[in-house]
Amino acid sequence: AASRMIGYGGGGDPEKVAARFASTHQAAVEFLKPDGKTNRARAGLLFIESYRELPLLAWPRKLIDAIVELEESIVKWRHSHARMVERIMGRRIGTGGTSGVDYLDETSKYRIFKDLWAVRTILIKPQSRPTLINAEFYGYSYEN
Repeated sequence: AASRMIGYGGGGDPEKVAARFASTHQAAVEFLKPDGKTNRARAGLLFIESYRELPLLAWPRKLIDAIVELEESIVKWRHSHARMVERIMGRRIGTGGTSGVDYLDETSKYRIFKDLWAVRTILIKPQSRPTLINAEFYGYSYEN
């Protein structure tokens, strides 16, 4: 896979591309096992992201997307607020003795739901996913 990506941001260096793949894999392992043991909440989140096409997982997926959209809106608001403050009062000291606009710019880096953002960087090929146990449970159901 690394050899196919050489022209796409790897700078033409196969070693750099291979190192990026390795670091991505290591980041996925660290996400799932932050303390050496599998974090069940993060594993569940990865499960929902990996099997997003399953009907039963549609509502948790929509909930996750809504939370991510909410946080994205907060980040956008923080950025807009910082620009408005900069436009009105410049780079003076802010209220409460803060550094003003610099402080507001820093707040746009904060994330409340870090795991919801981090899981989106972990890609699992469909052929690499484990076979679902009781797969029909996740499909559509109806009663006559």
